[in-house]
Amino acid sequence: MSKTKRPPAGRARKQAERSALSDRRLTEAAIELLVQHGIQGTTLQAVGEIAGYSRALATHRFGSKAGLFANVLKVASADWLERVKDAVGDRVGVDALCAATDAGQRFIAERPDEVKAMYLLWFLSIDPSADYTSNIASVHKAQRRDVARWVLAGQEAGMVVPDAVPERVAEQYAASMAGIIYQWLANPDIQLDAMFSQLKDDLRVRLATDRAKAERPRGRSAATRRSNSRARHSTDTPRG
Repeated sequence: MSKTKRPPAGRARKQAERSALSDRRLTEAAIELLVQHGIQGTTLQAVGEIAGYSRALATHRFGSKAGLFANVLKVASADWLERVKDAVGDRVGVDALCAATDAGQRFIAERPDEVKAMYLLWFLSIDPSADYTSNIASVHKAQRRDVARWVLAGQEAGMVVPDAVPERVAEQYAASMAGIIYQWLANPDIQLDAMFSQLKDDLRVRLATDRAKAERPRGRSAATRRSNSRARHSTDTPRG
């Protein structure tokens, strides 16, 4: 009985590395096109050319624009969730929520185009006429599950007020983060530092127990104080 001849291990490893590299380049090209030219301007042919390959490879790899967009969302969402996981570590309660918030802010600073492409595809995928579906429901479900777990663990450790409902906190937190990012997408000059700092301050005021608050410096963050000061000055009107 004849056996199927397998390629040498070294050759298989190099092929896997080439495939991973081409996937990464094609995904980066798709993100670039989505940010610069939108959904309609992102084609398999253009993705292949920008990545340094052919349309045939992009079509073979993803099958269609819908498959391409699904891959972009998969990569960007995994990046987002991994960053949050690494930032939070073994923290619980408000400390975990603040670490996750900081991770989101760093994601925007370090990979702005990836964030823009991800939200563009998320938002447009709710259009009934869209020919692709997004993973927004599963990503937000994972986010809410993690937040609820951090809140519950914080309550068990005596660091989160007992009357907080973990699921409600998770829903509100996810909505706050999405709202801040949406405002940044609509107005890139928005004061992100101040908005994220205010969110963390609000979380501490609402959720932290006296014990948890005693373990942190009192007072608002410097970014929040600066933002509030600017807001007061901008609304002051000279009196005649």
